[in-house]
Amino acid sequence: MSAGSAGPAPGPGPGPEPGPLCPEHGQALTWFCCSDRRPVCAACTEPGGRCRGHRIRPAGERAEELRNKIVDQCERLQLQSAGITKYMAEVLPGKNQRAVSMASAARELVIQRLGLVRTLCETEEQRLLERVHGEEERAHQSILTQRVHWTEALQKLDTIRTSLVDMLTHTDDLQLIQKEQEIFERHRGCAHR
Repeated sequence: MSAGSAGPAPGPGPGPEPGPLCPEHGQALTWFCCSDRRPVCAACTEPGGRCRGHRIRPAGERAEELRNKIVDQCERLQLQSAGITKYMAEVLPGKNQRAVSMASAARELVIQRLGLVRTLCETEEQRLLERVHGEEERAHQSILTQRVHWTEALQKLDTIRTSLVDMLTHTDDLQLIQKEQEIFERHRGCAHR
C-alpha cells in the first residue's frame, strides 16, 4: 500500500494466523512494513497507527520472497560446494602428484650438485695437500742443504782457529811479525769461502 491509500481493513490479513501478536494492539502480525522492515498488525497500518502512510505488504508475500532468496542462496552454495568437491577430486590429486614429482626432481638435483661439489672439494683438497707436501719437502731439503753448508763453514772456521792457535803457540815474536800479512791474507780468504 502507498502513503495516500487507506490501510487494510481491520481483522486478519492474508496468510495463515501467526502466533505472535502486536504488543501495541494485541492483533496478529499479518502485515510487513517495508519502511520499518518489520512485521506489523492491521491496526498499525490504519490512520493513527505508527506505520500509517508507509509501504505495507502482506507478511506472507514478504516471507515467500525471503524463502525464494534463501532457496537461491542454497542453490548457489550447493553449486560452490559441487565446484569445490570436483576441484578436490580432480585437480588437487594432480597438483599433489606434480608437487611430489617436483620435490623428487629437486632432491635429485640437490644430491647431484652436492655430489659434484663434494668431488670438486675432494679433488681440490688432494691438490692442495700435494702442494703443501711439496712445499714441506722443498723446505726440508733447503734446511738439509743449509745444515751441510753451515757444518762445512764451522769445520773451516775450526780449522782456521786451530791453525791460528798453533801459530801463536809455536811461532816466536819475530816470525810472527814477518808473517803477519801472509797469515791474515791466507786466513781471511778461508773465512770468506
